[in-house]
Amino acid sequence: MDIEQIRGFIISFFVVDSIWSVVLRGGVWFAIALVIIISTDVANPNASGSLKRNLGFFLLFLVLSGGLIYLLFGFTTISNTPSAVPEGL
Repeated sequence: MDIEQIRGFIISFFVVDSIWSVVLRGGVWFAIALVIIISTDVANPNASGSLKRNLGFFLLFLVLSGGLIYLLFGFTTISNTPSAVPEGL
């Protein structure tokens, strides 16, 4: 592989309409979610207030999964071609 192929491969990670961009964003989200989940884990699951803790984890899961869906699919590409609008309008 020459330098141009390597440069094209690295650029493909940041192009919005590339599958590698989706993989990179998913990996970043997974790493952030893993750090948050590990940091909020408790050693004694039988402690008092378990309903509150379970609801908190459920809300955390909803927020993180919503963030994942937005991060993976919330981007749209911008077309550089002119739109197909008839000239008479």
